[in-house]
Amino acid sequence: MNLYVHVPFCASKCRYCAFRSEPAPPPEAVRDYLRLLPRELGLRGLSGARPGTVYVGGGTPSLLGPDGVEALFAALPRPAPGAEVTVECNPGDVTPELAAALADAGATRVSLGVQSFSDRALRWLGRRHDAARARAAFDTVREAGFRNVSIDLIAALPDEPEGEFAETLREAAALGPDHASVYVLSVEPGTPLARAGVRPAPDGVALAAVAAAAAALGAAGLARYEISNYARPGFECRHNLAVWRGEDYAGVGPAAWSREGLVRRGNGGGFAAWRDALEAGRLPPAETVAVSPADDEAERFATRVRLARFDGPDPATEAGRRRLETLRRFAAAGAVRETGGGRWALEERGFEISDALMADLV
Repeated sequence: MNLYVHVPFCASKCRYCAFRSEPAPPPEAVRDYLRLLPRELGLRGLSGARPGTVYVGGGTPSLLGPDGVEALFAALPRPAPGAEVTVECNPGDVTPELAAALADAGATRVSLGVQSFSDRALRWLGRRHDAARARAAFDTVREAGFRNVSIDLIAALPDEPEGEFAETLREAAALGPDHASVYVLSVEPGTPLARAGVRPAPDGVALAAVAAAAAALGAAGLARYEISNYARPGFECRHNLAVWRGEDYAGVGPAAWSREGLVRRGNGGGFAAWRDALEAGRLPPAETVAVSPADDEAERFATRVRLARFDGPDPATEAGRRRLETLRRFAAAGAVRETGGGRWALEERGFEISDALMADLV
């Protein structure tokens, strides 16, 4: 199985962030979270699971600190041998003590939310670290023994000075990460950016930034294996690959979602509702959606098409034949190509128009 663990706390809210989190939590909230997480796992029947991938995200898992990391991993089910165990970290939290605690607890992969190597951009985004701290955090996790380190970057900031993102890419490549995620900035409703009336960069600017990222990271040995993700061979994120390839996953913690067969389940109501239900010995309130087999198959196929290399549709079904015709139409336009054995690949044009491709396929 694949397990996602949501840590719902942040020291402060970044200006672009639309994820569910609790800014500046009181210490008792963090203690309650760590105490009650095993209860949710037990009520969900997950205590004895042996996940092949674990992804600890948020929120800001690194906000837990060394002792909190130790308590968190003590609460989680024991991963299967050779499992990939990822923990997201804010560079501002990373110390030698935290990195050592992560390694000792069993994390195998660290994902650093760098976002930019421009101090101007980091201030504009509302990040609480600067570029020097990001570089120091990367060095610290390497010195702790981590040989699988990823960095996140945000591309296409509005009104970005000329050359700023190119410098971020140069610094990112110079660090030598094993994996990088590059996301075009989106202005989500309800975020501080949206309330300030910020508009995203034009599509042409965004496409140019992504093309620059693909070129710079490719030259540094990181191949593009998904629309927004790059990795050295063998360092692709196994948890995310499992999700994109259509495997099920279980999510625990406030606001976490699960995909289990034809059921989608999301913990709702925020941290307080999650805590109060578990204190009373009940599962937290959840939004549960049952999907049809056709909709389930369409969703899982759509996520596969995010990958640079993906399995094609089943030609034995009506929906599969329709999708095969669509793929061949996009192949004629140079967006995808068939590689044999029912496998397909995205071309550069396919990455650029991936949203339209997925919409037509679904």
